[in-house]
Amino acid sequence: MRRLWQALALCFGLLGTGTAQPVEPRTFPAQKLSKPPVIDGIVTPDEWAEAYAIEKFWSPSRQQWGAFPTRAYIGYDHEAIYVAFICEDPEPSQIQARETKRGGNLENDDTVLVLIEPQARGLEPYSFIVNARGTQADEIPAGTTENIRWRGDWQAAARILENGWSAELRIPFKILRYPPKQTRFGVILERYVARLNEIYTFPNMGAFYSTRRQSLWTGLELPTPRYPVIVLPYFTGDRDPNEARSRGGLDVRYIAGDALTALFTLKPDFRNIAAEVADVDFSYTEKVLPETRPFFQEGSEFMPPRATFYSLRVQDLNAGLKAFGTSGDWRYGLMVGEYAHNGGIRQFGVGRIRYQFAERSFMDVLGTRLRGDVEEDVLGAIVDAQRITGTGELRLTGSYYRLHGARRGVHQQYTLTRNAPERVPNYFLQYTDIEPTYRPRLGFVPEVGYRGVRLGVLWFDRPEVEHLLYTETRLSLSRRTRYGGARLDEGISILQQWLYQSQHRLTLTADYLDRPPNIDRTLGVEYAWNVLDIYRSGSVEVRAGEQNGGRSTYARLVQSYELVPRLRVRADLEQLEIRYSDAPTDRARQLIFTLNYEIDPERAVGGRLVLNRLEFGGEVETTRNFYLTYLQRVRQGFDLYIIYGLPNASRTQNRLAIKIVTPLEL
Repeated sequence: MRRLWQALALCFGLLGTGTAQPVEPRTFPAQKLSKPPVIDGIVTPDEWAEAYAIEKFWSPSRQQWGAFPTRAYIGYDHEAIYVAFICEDPEPSQIQARETKRGGNLENDDTVLVLIEPQARGLEPYSFIVNARGTQADEIPAGTTENIRWRGDWQAAARILENGWSAELRIPFKILRYPPKQTRFGVILERYVARLNEIYTFPNMGAFYSTRRQSLWTGLELPTPRYPVIVLPYFTGDRDPNEARSRGGLDVRYIAGDALTALFTLKPDFRNIAAEVADVDFSYTEKVLPETRPFFQEGSEFMPPRATFYSLRVQDLNAGLKAFGTSGDWRYGLMVGEYAHNGGIRQFGVGRIRYQFAERSFMDVLGTRLRGDVEEDVLGAIVDAQRITGTGELRLTGSYYRLHGARRGVHQQYTLTRNAPERVPNYFLQYTDIEPTYRPRLGFVPEVGYRGVRLGVLWFDRPEVEHLLYTETRLSLSRRTRYGGARLDEGISILQQWLYQSQHRLTLTADYLDRPPNIDRTLGVEYAWNVLDIYRSGSVEVRAGEQNGGRSTYARLVQSYELVPRLRVRADLEQLEIRYSDAPTDRARQLIFTLNYEIDPERAVGGRLVLNRLEFGGEVETTRNFYLTYLQRVRQGFDLYIIYGLPNASRTQNRLAIKIVTPLEL
């Protein structure tokens, strides 16, 4: 515990130095609209005459006003926030807007973004993003599920014009969780020009971009927040030649502003309509997988971190109750539940309380409890101190967890991070100490019994070189020793990447890892093309060297293609081979062929063929699996998932499954 208090003292010292450079403008006035604009993507002066007008956007990377003129308007009424953008472009034919699926990947499209932080404290904001064809995506603080009505619906539209493009958004207040009598929000507006790989922002952030450097939108007269109780029942039917099965369950959510969100779940569904297929990899440790259940997704930011609670450890959840929220400087999250394990029942409880003791700086106390066939507790504390200025962010974190019960042990970690603008080194320095006995049954700790140090450095730039758009250099060093003094591993990793104006990307890598009794040495090269076009992009990658005590060769080819409008295919072929002098060769070969037809932005049919062959330690495993899917995720009505086959099977299954999700507002 002594190291934690030393880290805390350093945090206070860090906070006492330097002066944060304010954004410009620091505040701007809220202007109420007497008549809401029509959200059709056409920005007319009369509709937006009462809104606050923003005439210029700033380029943090260039440290000057954006090269492409951008204007915006923002206003509100008693129901919603309204935002409009006018994005001029000298070459409208070069505007990128390929994604059509709501919630899809908009990173490579021309987009506008509205960030809103309802507490106006520089915390994580709500994010609403629209591309130049009107496709929407959002990110909700603390996490949530994919169902549109559960997340909260909002509207957007966009139009490509002769001199650029425009967009309009309507964001209802009922999506946002804010304190009673709140009169200001933190706001950032952004425009992203894909082919330049540049962001333009309001406010002016100087040289360092951060989503926490917000301008305060002041003088708001907000409605009293009212949120419906949402019930998310689901039903699944599953039939194969031998058996018919069914299962039902539900999730319920109640919101009382930012102070309280409560959830109840009963028999949540754990299966995906189309599961991810892991890359070919002989890994030393277990891989982290994503969570898909609404009960665990919602409010995940308020729960203990993965080293103490990894929700996928709770697989057959029978029932659970969760509450989280914010009150002034305090944030909290609590969760209890029970799940089936090896024919018995286990009960668990997790909790976290966070106190904001300075701007962007926090202290946390957290814990987990497990009861049933075993009794186990984890108690811990975290300190997280940050300082953001116009030249970057300095962040110091320290965590200490102690495991009690049949297993006992301590996990502690301290990290210093520097995030800086272009042409200034970014770095992190981390020390980790995990006792051999720290093995919580609800946590994810892939390796224990070591002390280690990691150092990473990142440098990126936009050089004034013809045809070159962006360059990035990464260096990572690590060394870990086991308890008792023996070396666990030490390594170095180098990456150099160039992004060209032709939208091709070249990446070179070199990795060295000394992990007794093996020494891994690999060199790699990857070349990618059409990186802005998700439906025509492709890449080829080759790595070679020594791995796992043998000579290794890895190759991968990925190509996407749009056969006709809305009919897309993707092929992913990879192979890894490790040849040994005194043992059978390990080989892994995999082909994934994916087909998708988008009926409309809310409905799609797809299919996937997975062929692989794994030869490891003289044993051979093969997969020859094909399955078909139908997905309907809609604004109104019910979500529907249909699958023929089984995604994770080793052979194609004669199985038909249907899942229906019908949100109800009470």
